[in-house]
Amino acid sequence: MAAKAEVRPRPRPRPLKVEAIKSFVATAFVKELRDLKLNVLGTDDSPIPITGYYTACTHPKRSARFSLLQKSLAPSSVNSLGSRNNCPVPGTLINTNNMLGFQNLDVASLLREEGKKILHDILSGKIEECPSLLLRFLVISFADLKNWKLYYNVAFPSLDFNSNMTLLSLHSASQVLSQEEAISLSKSMKEWCESNETTVHPFFWVDISSDSSVVVRQLKDWKDRQGGGQKLLFGFYDHGCHQDYPGWALRNYIVFLSLRWKIEKVQFLCYRERLGGIDLEKSLIGEASFAPHHGWDGSDYVPEVIGWEGETPGDGRKEMKVNSISLELMKQESQEEEQQLMHLKLMGWRHFPVDLDKLGSTRCLVLGAGTLGCEVSRLLMTWGVRKVTVVDGGCVAMPDLVKQSLYVEKDCGVPRATAIVPHLEERCRAVEVEGIRMEIPVPGNPVSPSVLDDCRLLQTLVAKSNVVFLLTDTWESRWLPTLLCANENKIAITAAVGYDSYLVMRHGARPGTRSGGMDDVIAQTKNLSTEDALVHQRLGCCFCNEKTSLFNSVSNETVALPGLTSIASGKAVELFARMLHHPEGIHAPGDIAGMDTEHQLGLLPHQMHGSLPKCVLSTVIGNSSNNCTACSDVVLSEYRRERMDFIMKVINQPTYLKDLTGISNSLIKSDTCLNLPASFPVNSGKLSSVKCLILGAGTLGCDVARILMDYGVRKLTVVDSGCVVVSNLARQSLYTFDDLNAPKATALLKRLKERDTSVGNEDFEDCKMEIPMPGHPVSSVEEEALVRKNCEKLQKLVATHDAVFLLTDTRESRWLPTLLCANENKIAITAALGYDSYLAMRHGAGPRTNSEGSNVLPAMTMSAEDVIDRKRLGCYFCNDVIAPVDSVSNRTLDQQCTVTRPGLAPIASGHAADLFARMLNHPDGIHAPADIAGTTSECPFGLLPHQIRGSLSSYNILTLLGYSSSSCIACSDVVLSEYRSRGMDFVMQVINEPTYLEDITGLTELMKSADYSRVEWVDDADDDDEFAEIC
Repeated sequence: MAAKAEVRPRPRPRPLKVEAIKSFVATAFVKELRDLKLNVLGTDDSPIPITGYYTACTHPKRSARFSLLQKSLAPSSVNSLGSRNNCPVPGTLINTNNMLGFQNLDVASLLREEGKKILHDILSGKIEECPSLLLRFLVISFADLKNWKLYYNVAFPSLDFNSNMTLLSLHSASQVLSQEEAISLSKSMKEWCESNETTVHPFFWVDISSDSSVVVRQLKDWKDRQGGGQKLLFGFYDHGCHQDYPGWALRNYIVFLSLRWKIEKVQFLCYRERLGGIDLEKSLIGEASFAPHHGWDGSDYVPEVIGWEGETPGDGRKEMKVNSISLELMKQESQEEEQQLMHLKLMGWRHFPVDLDKLGSTRCLVLGAGTLGCEVSRLLMTWGVRKVTVVDGGCVAMPDLVKQSLYVEKDCGVPRATAIVPHLEERCRAVEVEGIRMEIPVPGNPVSPSVLDDCRLLQTLVAKSNVVFLLTDTWESRWLPTLLCANENKIAITAAVGYDSYLVMRHGARPGTRSGGMDDVIAQTKNLSTEDALVHQRLGCCFCNEKTSLFNSVSNETVALPGLTSIASGKAVELFARMLHHPEGIHAPGDIAGMDTEHQLGLLPHQMHGSLPKCVLSTVIGNSSNNCTACSDVVLSEYRRERMDFIMKVINQPTYLKDLTGISNSLIKSDTCLNLPASFPVNSGKLSSVKCLILGAGTLGCDVARILMDYGVRKLTVVDSGCVVVSNLARQSLYTFDDLNAPKATALLKRLKERDTSVGNEDFEDCKMEIPMPGHPVSSVEEEALVRKNCEKLQKLVATHDAVFLLTDTRESRWLPTLLCANENKIAITAALGYDSYLAMRHGAGPRTNSEGSNVLPAMTMSAEDVIDRKRLGCYFCNDVIAPVDSVSNRTLDQQCTVTRPGLAPIASGHAADLFARMLNHPDGIHAPADIAGTTSECPFGLLPHQIRGSLSSYNILTLLGYSSSSCIACSDVVLSEYRSRGMDFVMQVINEPTYLEDITGLTELMKSADYSRVEWVDDADDDDEFAEIC
């Protein structure tokens, strides 16, 4: 007779207590989730299936953890394989779009829904086919992409029927089993765990026969069970290590056995192992009873569900600690590159999936490292280009420092091609920059000893590049690159500026051949066609409208209005990005403004001609010319036949191209090459003495401050609450890696001083301050004191400056500055960005009052006119029908950062700075009436519009006029009267109760009286992500 193990006396029944499961979240899982959110999910916060990994305890003093690994986010088919140490368990992940969404999740409801799934799987019999469903889990999270953190909580739902589970007995397996049973169980469990079919099932049942033999069976085999052994044990992989109570998985297992198999008393086996086999000392055998209360099987019955990790049942979410994992210790280079490309990845969330691989591998050749070259090179990096070669023959001079955005005083005398390299690298460590000092050979210039070598080098550079930017100072210096690009069929972008006008264009593809491939081109020069390789009519190059041969016109660099270069550079880089993403590339036909397009990046024009004084932008298509001196068939044929000999003829014989192409001497030069008009008189003394307050030191703030310096402004105060982070470097033009963690306002002024060391410390002032905002109520006495202090400080700053630029990153942060400017009658300029559209506007003058010098005036003493009896122009808020509120907390990351096309900020900044300069030089200043494009102006500097709105998708510019509104929440009489009578008490009430503005201005009543069946109020904040600065 087999010897039996000695059994302890049966303990008194007691409530079943179990050891909770603890999770382990691998950093690889966090990184995988970040990548999934950033590159695939975008704004989609729908629940997604994931896989966790459950294991039995393998350590005598340490419980096993439930793991979320890198492969947890892979499809379930990938995770179907596992082992007893990695049993795949299905789960649900809810990853919210922001922290507020995470905090506001109804965790009780979510847990209940998961519990209902488990109950359904029990009653339907699905558990028998897939036992892991009893361990179903839930993860809620917020992936903070900007700060490389994951906030999360994990739940292991357990059904609670308000009926106590009673533990009747619990002993070590070695105390319950006989020696023969223990040996047989060990052998059977080893076979179970080593079988690929069974090892991944954490629940099973054990049949112990009268002869002490043991068989371990799957749950699905229960229905085929015949007869019964001496003993039945319902086993499961137990993660716990404690001898006094089993693991968490037992609770749902007991519910399953009771509801599905009608077993009220369960003898269970808690399987724990050591050295690859069952640990009979640590494994437990016990008995528990459970009888669900009456009515549990009703169709509408929903049991209580518990299971949030770290939560004591009954205490609720308040006791739950939010877990977090930081990835800041990951490889620095990979973090930096992702942060610098994040704005491009976020574009794919709502707008357009940017081809980062294509951009990163594109080799760009930038010819000219001057004003245009600096800006274009930097913007290319912002678009994700990582291979740049810059060619320039000059050296940095003192006058260059303000105009050419990358250079500082220590660069003076250094070749520009050399100086530009470190300035690009200190903004993006991943960029590969090569600087080559070389004068581009030009027709009509005397031959230098190195001209032949320069020609060959340029030929090599063009051949190995994908895109060439022609940004040199003279028109003839673009001839040879144009010829080489046409011969090699390379994308070529030309940008050129006059005094107040600009040209941006892409060159057409080379002529196609009617037969043969490129290997036969030299032999088939007569087969060149006026069509390209796709049989499209070829678009022209920048010389196709030239009607005279090139001649030596080398002169000083073009003198242009300061904002013009930023506008032209932004449009040149956007044209490049649009062309690179077009399926036909260089062969893409030209679009005209007003045409329809289905492409997310909008139209792809051939040429853009813009004028600042006229406030116009024209899109033009010019087909290739048979007489072109650079890309015509005859010129390309001669070049392919004679190569360098042909180029030397052109350089040494100014009339050679005219004779070759048959251009008549009677024809005159077209207007493709921009002429310099007479300049308007700029009051330099007024500009140098004006005090400008810049609110916001981000992308717009950097560009506007730099352009103002170019205009001659030397008294600047910059306000910003943030510090420089890696993601700012490519987009915010003044910052470098040396500025990381420094206050933006301080770093911005430091970089400006490097461009003009003559500026005194008393002329520049930085202020790190959060601008108080409606919809951001204060929560403590201390916070209220700080907000009041900031309000008073901003009030003083506005009062002591002549002009204020509103360049902050949210709508609500512009409210208080707008109110203060209206009250003080200060010049206020707003620039704001959408995804592919921008706004630059000037605010109207404050209302006229009947009593000068009075600080507190009733509303009826104000007028709808300004002090010179003109109808007041509106402010930024005059068209709003709702008060500004918190526009960030409950928005997705792409909305919080206002994802914009990289070229948009310099365009908006250029218009904003130009608008300010025109306004300052207007005899009526802030009271100047608004002009509309298409009208004439007697002012020498052209039109002075109220609002300029532009779009990169449709390539249009609109000049709009809007008068002040009597219901404006910022500049109306009633708001100004409240402010003047109550001061900061009024401001604090608006901050804490933003709808108060709607009440006092009558907007609340207007909304109530509106017929909502026929009138739909549209919130600008939901239109194209609102105009806002990028963070």
